[in-house]
Amino acid sequence: MENVAEALKMAGEMLLFILALGVSISSFSQARETSDMLLKYTDREYVTQYQGVGTTQRVVGEETVIPTIYRAYKENYKIYFYNTDGSPRELYTVTNTQTLVETSVNAIESERPTLGEDWQKDNFIMALLYGTNAELEDQYGNLISFDQFETSLNTGNSIYHLNRNGIYDIIIKNNRFEEYFGVYYPSQAREGAGDNADGAGANVNAQTTTESKMRVISYYIY
Repeated sequence: MENVAEALKMAGEMLLFILALGVSISSFSQARETSDMLLKYTDREYVTQYQGVGTTQRVVGEETVIPTIYRAYKENYKIYFYNTDGSPRELYTVTNTQTLVETSVNAIESERPTLGEDWQKDNFIMALLYGTNAELEDQYGNLISFDQFETSLNTGNSIYHLNRNGIYDIIIKNNRFEEYFGVYYPSQAREGAGDNADGAGANVNAQTTTESKMRVISYYIY
């Protein structure tokens, strides 16, 4: 009898464990669906307002600018920054070691610098935002310094000099930006003068094409 009672007890405990496991799985599934829904609603304004051809303008704050910067590489954005007077807001410089010409860059773009791995892209975004205060890691998860990461960007004849203060404080301090949004096709020449041909003034080809599009976002301090 004692063996039967013990067996029934064990069977009951097993049923309770299976029931608890089922409830846990169901809860995780509902949590994932809820998070997906929240993300969908968070981006609804972006998707609805910016679909189609043309340029869209609105005034935004840090709650829009910073998440957009984090998504730059994952969603193929090209982001420009400008001062109130329309002059480019420098993010970093690139020096050509052969010509010694220093180029000021006011954009976050996939073409420059060349970043192949996700950890490099994450580090670059963090370094641009927080400067020397950024917590940077190598591909193995080990902490590296701002200077080490900056040196790793140097390839060929190009030497990169990142803003050591970052732009986070500038974004927080101003907290009001005019945002211009447009799209262009990377292989097509955009109208305008050099890097200043941003989403605000870029010509968007309305023809149907299978070519990949790149979103261009410009932020002017308001």
